[in-house]
Amino acid sequence: MDLRFRTRNVASASDFLSVAECRDIIRAMEEAPREQAQVVRAGQSVLDPSLRRCFDHHCPDAVTRALGDRLASHFDSHRVEFESDADYLYGPYFMSYEPGSYFRAHRDVANHKDDPPRLAAHRWSLLLYLNGREATTDLPTFDGGALTLYETDPTLRDRRVVIVPEPGMLVLFRSSLMHEVATVREGTRYAVAGWMSSSSSHALGGRR
Repeated sequence: MDLRFRTRNVASASDFLSVAECRDIIRAMEEAPREQAQVVRAGQSVLDPSLRRCFDHHCPDAVTRALGDRLASHFDSHRVEFESDADYLYGPYFMSYEPGSYFRAHRDVANHKDDPPRLAAHRWSLLLYLNGREATTDLPTFDGGALTLYETDPTLRDRRVVIVPEPGMLVLFRSSLMHEVATVREGTRYAVAGWMSSSSSHALGGRR
């Protein structure tokens, strides 16, 4: 599981989870209650299918805590490389994208004066993919759903970083980067999200 920086603001690690671990989490997601995912707008959580169309799954605490500890530990082990004061994981959250689902371009930080303080505390966003496009395992597959990040580094010739999800792949990027999830055309895309934040977010219900 080697951490590779694609740019100074975007990194990835293949095989963060094994296929078996991905399968177990997908099973837990399928058995858990789910609801349509919301977005934060002017301090309020609202449904806005023009921006985001997918589901949030409420997995058991044991699944959430074990994966959260593992994600936070991985970030901590590479803290020098991330050059960040982030020391607190908000999440993880479990999401599924069915055909026609997407998440339009957005940032994972506060965009309005009334937004929750936790959004201002986000430093690095973490996305963990549980399945992919290739039918090489017994995991479900999907088509579409690529992640595009829009870099701000003016020295880059192409400021778009496109990532095609693979089972067990962890992607980390600065939360201030604009990014989007392309529309899923077939199958169901399973993913997990979390945000490494500064310690000022501790009072807001995240986790170390």
